[in-house]
Amino acid sequence: MGEEVLAKEMTKNLLSSSSIKTTSAHFILVHGVSHGAWCWYKVRTLLESSGHTVTCVDLKASGIDRTNVDSITSFQDYNQPLVDLMSSLPHQHKVILVGHSAGGISVTDAIHKFPHKIEAAVYVAASMLNLGFQTDQDLKDGAPDISELGDAIEFGFGLGVEQPPTSAFVKQQSQRQIFYQLSPIEVNLFTPTFRYQT
Repeated sequence: MGEEVLAKEMTKNLLSSSSIKTTSAHFILVHGVSHGAWCWYKVRTLLESSGHTVTCVDLKASGIDRTNVDSITSFQDYNQPLVDLMSSLPHQHKVILVGHSAGGISVTDAIHKFPHKIEAAVYVAASMLNLGFQTDQDLKDGAPDISELGDAIEFGFGLGVEQPPTSAFVKQQSQRQIFYQLSPIEVNLFTPTFRYQT
């Protein structure tokens, strides 16, 4: 039900704005922490049934992307699938980028790299850093306080244990409590596709 409201509101608000002149748009949906393209399945279906083009991207080591999480040592590595997708679009093609949670940082990165291809950006309960991860302060501002979660998070150390973590993963036993406390049980169908997040 919430997905229907989100899809209808996104379509109504974006397409009624004076800057968007089309009745059909191309949405690119970017997942958040420990998720993948699969998490947009309801929103995607609703947008497509309204006549829009929708692309859901799996960032590196997320969803069905089988990249070894320890091989990803930077945000640029992690975000490369979105950068590749944006690069593959024709120069004059405009998209509406939608990011959820940490996917907002990926959206911001794409805005800076491809401003001529962005019609609009939508941040759904998402991180918003002015420049993405550009400075040490951005890294501090973009890191959520997870101290209250105890041992719900498992960290990966792709650069070695003496370096800061390069990935984090919400353990399966904590996923429902952290992500889906108000969601229907069907969400459990997707837990095998949860992956580490850089």
